[in-house]
Amino acid sequence: MRLRAVLFATTTILIGSSLMAPMAWASAPPVTERTPDADTSGSIARERAYAGLSLGDAIRQALIDDDLDFAFKSIAALSRAGGDTSTTLYYAGVRAFSQQSYQEVTDTLRDSDKDDMLTAGLVTWAHVGQGKLDQAINTWEVYGGDGNRPFFNAYRGLLAEQNGQVNAALGYYAQAQKAGELHFVRDLSKRYATLLVQAGRKSDALKAYDEIFGEPKGLDPLETQFRETIVAGKPKPLAEMLPQASLSSLMSNYASAMMLVRIFQANQQQKDADGAKPDEVVDKPDADALFVGDALLLRTALKIDPSNQSARFSLSGALAEIDEDKAALETLTPIATGDRLDEVRREKAVLYLSLEDASSAAALLDQIPSSLRDRRWWDLHASIRGARGDFKGAFDSASKSADAARGTGEWDEDLARLSLMRAHYDLGHKTEAIEIARALVKKLKPENPVRGSAGLFLAREPSTHSEGLPAARESLKMLGADSRAKLSLGSVLAQFPGTRAEGVQLLRDALEEMPRSPLFMNALGYTLVEYDIDIDEGFQLLQKAYELRPYSGAITDSLGRAHYKLGQLDEAQRLIEKAVDMRKDAPDAEIYDNLGDVYWHQGKKNQARRMWQMVKDFGGHYSKKVELEEKLKNGLKGPAPVQRTAPIIAEPGSV
Repeated sequence: MRLRAVLFATTTILIGSSLMAPMAWASAPPVTERTPDADTSGSIARERAYAGLSLGDAIRQALIDDDLDFAFKSIAALSRAGGDTSTTLYYAGVRAFSQQSYQEVTDTLRDSDKDDMLTAGLVTWAHVGQGKLDQAINTWEVYGGDGNRPFFNAYRGLLAEQNGQVNAALGYYAQAQKAGELHFVRDLSKRYATLLVQAGRKSDALKAYDEIFGEPKGLDPLETQFRETIVAGKPKPLAEMLPQASLSSLMSNYASAMMLVRIFQANQQQKDADGAKPDEVVDKPDADALFVGDALLLRTALKIDPSNQSARFSLSGALAEIDEDKAALETLTPIATGDRLDEVRREKAVLYLSLEDASSAAALLDQIPSSLRDRRWWDLHASIRGARGDFKGAFDSASKSADAARGTGEWDEDLARLSLMRAHYDLGHKTEAIEIARALVKKLKPENPVRGSAGLFLAREPSTHSEGLPAARESLKMLGADSRAKLSLGSVLAQFPGTRAEGVQLLRDALEEMPRSPLFMNALGYTLVEYDIDIDEGFQLLQKAYELRPYSGAITDSLGRAHYKLGQLDEAQRLIEKAVDMRKDAPDAEIYDNLGDVYWHQGKKNQARRMWQMVKDFGGHYSKKVELEEKLKNGLKGPAPVQRTAPIIAEPGSV
């Protein structure tokens, strides 16, 4: 089953940063996905579990599995092999942190580079872990250079606050706000606002909060609630942080901020790429290397303080970014109380939906109080209803999203229109959906990702294909040509003969940037198989995707379709019937259509027509409606695909 187009509006861009130590990566992904609690029976079991992987992949997988010991062991081996002394020392320092051996950290990094920001953090944090806040502050001042380092003032403020120097902390936070640093460290922003109120400066607190978080009418409900406590002059008092909690917070805040910084670096990176000479090679970001850099700090922060909810959120996001949704879900599961519980429920609902479990997603979403059901809640509610085949219900929810967004700002209003556009389309209101898309394209500027999503929608429709392409292509360029934008546009372009070659190339480029993602393998593999471009290559990609994500009904169906194209009808039947069963909670018309094709060539013509009729009765819009009507009337023309042997995968799990 082809990957449904991903909205440009949800695309996240990760750009390489010199602030993260470089890693070397081989091309082979892990053979099987492991859950976070796997491979903990002992060192021998872990050695065997990772035996087929390159060092780079073993590190990646160990961090997905929360196996820090194995990750550090592999990192040490990789650093020794590369002969990079500074990198070896840095990771030795992080490993000492994970073991809470803070004196070892300072001993290891005693002669380190004073210009290196990560090393500065490690040495400073080691003093915090020992409760030596005066030394931590002095160390940070030494490593801070001219004070223009990222988040220098923000962290100086937190250190001063923890040391009881409230006035100094307020001064540092104010400098951080002026420099724009607090936009990246919102946990500290809320601490700053709370301190201002406690100092009798409520108006300053309100002004600072609105400058950092945006206009009140566009706030998330949870942020609105916090703002209301400022207005009332009664924000929740800041709890005293023990050294371990302070240390964990410092580490996770730094990692989270660096992840946001990379997003904001995207435009400049793209400008550099656009301005490069034809023969000049421009380095592309390695999403897996970035994940390792982030995950090392975040996993370490959680080992020091498992109750650090910010670290859990950031780590879950990093895992989802590399399509490890099960591990992302596991990371959020321990959060069962606290101010962010409803935010956890929403994020977990998103992950359940991506894992094709719409019932669990709906159950979590229903637990969120009515007072917190904003535009985002109704958009997600519409998506869940649509996934379950309740297109009328999805339309009702999308309409409520539009109501909730009214008056909250252009961004939310336009995103609500996208949701309503999609709901109209799924309900069969194609004309209304096209009108919304055209209005968004006409109204918005090229750099607005919502415009790209509307253009992509128009490009999907044969009648508006050429009309939507310019906006979709412009958005791809404006977004820094990131891998998910390529996947979205490539999947659409591949559906049309005139743009198929361009679409396939975009899918290849996307997979090159995310070579370990089963979703990216599925998108390219299904396209190669469905359009008879290269069935052997497509089969191998889908087999690898299935190895990595055997619980995905979409990928199971895709592999079944590949077996069908190879004439292996019995295996195709087994897999696609399995996919139908797996997707009972989130049915997809194309899977039933594919199963009908298999039944027809097996001579089960009544069963085939029953499957095709189910697709017709399914409701909503179906892109292959014309072909479906022809099959219901005349069946499939021509013989079954010629049976032949499936290609052998010489190196299981490789790309």
